[in-house]
This record gives sequence, C-alpha cells and structure tokens, in this order.
Amino acid sequence: MNRSVDEMKVVITDVRGIRMRLVAYTRALELCAKMNYETEVLDFIDRIEEGAVLYDLGACEGRFSLYSALRKVHCYAFEPEAMNYRAMLQNIELNGERAKQYLKPLNLAVGAGNGRSVLKIGQPWAGGHHRVVSGAPNRIDLSFDTVSQQEVTMVSLDQFISANNLPRPDYLKVDIDGSELPFLEGAIETLASPQLKGIIFELCKRDESYHKAISVLASCGFRAGRHCQVEPELFNVFFER
Repeated sequence: MNRSVDEMKVVITDVRGIRMRLVAYTRALELCAKMNYETEVLDFIDRIEEGAVLYDLGACEGRFSLYSALRKVHCYAFEPEAMNYRAMLQNIELNGERAKQYLKPLNLAVGAGNGRSVLKIGQPWAGGHHRVVSGAPNRIDLSFDTVSQQEVTMVSLDQFISANNLPRPDYLKVDIDGSELPFLEGAIETLASPQLKGIIFELCKRDESYHKAISVLASCGFRAGRHCQVEPELFNVFFER
C-alpha cells in the first residue's frame, strides 16, 4: 500500500530525551512506536559516541536506526522486506534533516555472498516479523506458515563495503532471523577489523547459530557479555573486545 506521509497515523514519542515521530498505521507499527520493547538496544546505542558508524542489520521499520541517527550516529540500516523498508523511509521523512543526514537506508539482506534470494513471510504487514530467507539454515525457534514471499537482494557485508567504498562499522546491531550463519561467513573481514568495537546480536541459545556466533566472534577477539531475554530462548547478546 502506498501512503503519503500526510495520510498516515503518526505517533510522537520522547525516547530518553530524543523526540521521535513514527508511523503507526498497522498494529505492529503501533507497538514498535511505543519504543518499550528490547530497550537493551537503546542501552547499546546510548554507549555509541557521536559521529561513530553503526550498521543495523535487520532494521525492520527503522526505529533503532532512527534513534541512533537523531543522536548523531551515522547509521547504515539494512532491511530486505519491502513493507518494513517503506515504513523506514516514511519514518526518515517524518524526522527531518538530521535523520536524512545520518541514516542511510538499504533495501538489502545480508548473507554469505551476493545474489538474489526469496524471503518467506509469515506476517505480511508493515512492522511484522516471521521473515526468513529461503535456503538459510533452519533456526530451531523459527517455525511458521509462509503466507507470502518476496524476491530480495542479498549481499556479503565484506563485499558490499569494499565494492561501495563504505566506512567500516564501529558497531553492529544484528537481528536477522535465520541468516546468522550465512552473515558470519560473509562478514569475517568486518568482524575481524580492529575498528569494530561492539556488537549486539540477537541469538537463539538452543540453536547451533548461537554457539557458532560465540566461536566466530571469539576468534575475532570478542567475548560475549550481557544476555537480555527477548523470548524464552531468544536473547540480545552484547559482545565486546
């Protein structure tokens, strides 16, 4: 559905002193706009210094990307799903010049290499979840009925940064349901870069991707610290050198 900014339901909220305007034209977007879920991600962003570079992988409708941008953190926000990406563009438009200056939206998925893939969707509305790239390893907690599909562009983070001469990230936020292992494979140079200071990574503790991520990031000099529960076996894990 195409909507102009003037036609949309918009929520205005103050998030830790940052005034944000967020679209709320679906129930899922309305819940996202409350900014009271996964507040540990806000904690992570609050530690990022002004002018640093954050890559938000799996940005959804962009609320955390936008929060970082309004704090003058340069954010590259990767979101493959069309409705969520459109909502992110609308949120950027609603929040003025600083959002446009500091937030770079990218309609891309991250994986082991470059190419096209199919995104299987269980919640086909803006702000929805249950979106998994076809062919990615089956994460043990991600089981849902596919309602629709979209063709998406996939990139290796290492190759994308190199090909586009982008700044390497100082920080990473990773929330890429089911694509954790392909992402790790395609981002080894980025993860090993001494420029990378911290990561918040959503992981399922019952799945092999959790142990693989711990191992790969340890080989790059990172140690797992704080675990914040999102769902019964799903955690946002903080990694620091």
